[in-house]
Amino acid sequence: MSLKQRLMVLSSIWLVFILVLVNGFTYFFVVNITTKSEKELMLNKARTILEKKDLLDPTLWSEPGLLEEFLVTNEMIRIIGRTGLIQQQVFTDPKLTAKQVVWQTSYNVEIVRINKERYLYVQVPILAGNDQVGVLELGRTMRLWNEYLDVLLTALTITSFGALVLSFIGALFYSRFIFKPIRHLLTTMQIIQNSGTFRKLDIDYTSRQDELGELSITFNDMIGKLEEHFLKQQQFLADASHELRTPLTIIESYANMLNRWASKDAELRTEAIEAISSETKRLKGMVTSLLQLVDSEAQALVELQTVELTGLIESVASSMELSFEREVSVVTDGRTYTILGVPEKLRQLFLILLDNAIKYSSKPITVYMGQEEGGVIVKIADHGIGVAASELPHLFDRFYRVDRARTRQTGGLGLGLAIAKQIVQQHKGKIEIDSEPGVGTTVKVKFMRMEEQ
Repeated sequence: MSLKQRLMVLSSIWLVFILVLVNGFTYFFVVNITTKSEKELMLNKARTILEKKDLLDPTLWSEPGLLEEFLVTNEMIRIIGRTGLIQQQVFTDPKLTAKQVVWQTSYNVEIVRINKERYLYVQVPILAGNDQVGVLELGRTMRLWNEYLDVLLTALTITSFGALVLSFIGALFYSRFIFKPIRHLLTTMQIIQNSGTFRKLDIDYTSRQDELGELSITFNDMIGKLEEHFLKQQQFLADASHELRTPLTIIESYANMLNRWASKDAELRTEAIEAISSETKRLKGMVTSLLQLVDSEAQALVELQTVELTGLIESVASSMELSFEREVSVVTDGRTYTILGVPEKLRQLFLILLDNAIKYSSKPITVYMGQEEGGVIVKIADHGIGVAASELPHLFDRFYRVDRARTRQTGGLGLGLAIAKQIVQQHKGKIEIDSEPGVGTTVKVKFMRMEEQ
């Protein structure tokens, strides 16, 4: 059963339940009200009859016509003596006399069902002073009342059936209206699956001010991100293929050269071996960077630790000073900043950023640490060649290099900043780059302090 059919069936079942509940309440409410009204009328008539003084004297009960003046159509009136026998009885419907005579010492009202018909009986004690001398019993055929209830029941049944039919028809059209965008969404997804192309929903669906509109907007956002991710993956494969092809081509060329001529030329053999060794190291570094990038994207930070950021940055800066024999100074405001993270990944982050600053600047590097808007700010500033404003949005793209020839000389692969950005995002931080050609570059990283994470 489809979702549309299930919705129609469930809505119909719910409507039937509501109709049964409401109609049942209505029916029994009307029955109770009308029955109560009939009982009051009969009791009032009994009291009126007992106002006749002759009824209080048992010696007069045998007189003809004692009760005739009170008899109307479809009624019975009788007097029951102390012995439980009928002393006088008048009626217009003989069926009313079929009820068994019962002595009552108090007011009593009951509805008796005889041969599928209802009859109302009222018994009122006849008192002479403080003594009960008999019972006055009135009976009435409730034929008209039954007819009214039959009409009511028929009306409720017809209206309920009509409401159910109209509800079913309305649910049919309403479900079509509801499921139209869902069906369009399904069709769009099938087209995407079969054609391999990315498509978005029309503005007719995204402009709706309801949950389906939100679903359409979310779907378009998801498709947009998938398309962007797909294009980046294609670009990544193309760039990776190109970057891997270059060192492999060089290695192959020098290997062929060694095979042909290097056995007779020692200088050529040395050049070939150095070139092959250099490109092999470059290829190994590229593969390592790619694995680090994939690892950073695939793994979540599961073992978070308390990291004292100031000490970690000072340690990384000291290591870079010794390795490159360059001045790297750390400037702080004297406070100790602590965050939650993975020390190894944070160390890798600052190694990447300081390595870039050292490669593209010959002047001292400065690392600033401080507080900004409740977070911890780390700025790595160099006074090097800088980057044009048009290049800044692409610096975190994989394999993106501002100057490929210059970068090849420094050994860069265009993956460092992509890895750095991934690490920052995993630590719920932000990274920005501000640069001006000929002035220098400042990389700004912001983390939340430990008490805010």
